[in-house]
Amino acid sequence: MVDSNTDFELKNPVNVEVQEASEEYVNKLFSKSNSDFEVVAILKKLAVDRIYHEMIENPDEFKEKPHLSAVERWSGVTPAGPRDFLKKRIALPALPQVLIQIRNVINDPDSSASDLAEVISMDPKLVAAILRLANSAMYNFRTEVDTPTRAVALLGFKQASSLALGTVSLSLFKRSKVSVLELEKFWKHSIACGIIAQEIARAVNLGDPERFFVSGLLHDIGLYVIFESEKSLAVELKRLANEADESLYDAERDLLGFDHAILGGVIIKDWSFPRSLVIAAAGHHSPEKANEDPDAGVVHIADYAARALGYDLGISSVLGGVDEAAWNHIGITVDKFKELIPQFEVLIDEIFEILSPA
Repeated sequence: MVDSNTDFELKNPVNVEVQEASEEYVNKLFSKSNSDFEVVAILKKLAVDRIYHEMIENPDEFKEKPHLSAVERWSGVTPAGPRDFLKKRIALPALPQVLIQIRNVINDPDSSASDLAEVISMDPKLVAAILRLANSAMYNFRTEVDTPTRAVALLGFKQASSLALGTVSLSLFKRSKVSVLELEKFWKHSIACGIIAQEIARAVNLGDPERFFVSGLLHDIGLYVIFESEKSLAVELKRLANEADESLYDAERDLLGFDHAILGGVIIKDWSFPRSLVIAAAGHHSPEKANEDPDAGVVHIADYAARALGYDLGISSVLGGVDEAAWNHIGITVDKFKELIPQFEVLIDEIFEILSPA
């Protein structure tokens, strides 16, 4: 009698050529990672199987993307720093009125739950998103949540305000006619990072998991601004990262002297968003910040895990590394993290369907 596993293998024989290609791809992907670290080893092992099946099912995804002919060659002029970049090169996305009102409610110590529910109720799209989130597997409330007031009451003021802020902020990331950034991948990576950060924070009792969810949603806003505001620079950064087999943030530091994380921190600070979001964005690629601050550390780990699990940006062919000191500072065990991975994937798909601007 042939057991089920053998029967499966007979019906689906291993494609040796694809297997070799997938192993080569994964080895390159993790070539800059600290592979002796147990968490990295687990993620790499998962990636081998995932990439093999993706190469079988969607081989075009692994072909070299054509050069964007509509994008002019980069001038080679580098900014003096993130402030200089923001001052001379771009116009930041305008904050929607509802986002300004949510920010004001968060920053006003006299604001109440009813004030927040009133602001949420003014935007039908936000109402729909908040109610779908509140009724999703992310919370599993025993009763149906059918009004913004009920959502705020069940979630709590801090959690509901964080969720509203993140939900509306995601709408800032819009498609343009010519884009170097694959926006759907960007949205999914941001949501994946948010979910993973939230679940790590919940697992180790860091408090207010929604804060970490929003930190994950917004952590790459600096990357979005670079790639959407100066496309010729974006093409050059992408080329440099892939030719040198380095991470995007290393390419940014080589070329600009700062990276998208630092730029994102500056942008979020200028918008008067909560300090925790500033720290998480600015510090998610800076080990010294990730080691000291749980917000930066959790988002650092979540960002790496999201890309390692396949929720990548399609920009660089290599990952960086996981800062082990940040991991130890947060205190999640390897076994607990491994246990959470299937839950990550279920929640990411569900929340992406709810929040995707597409």
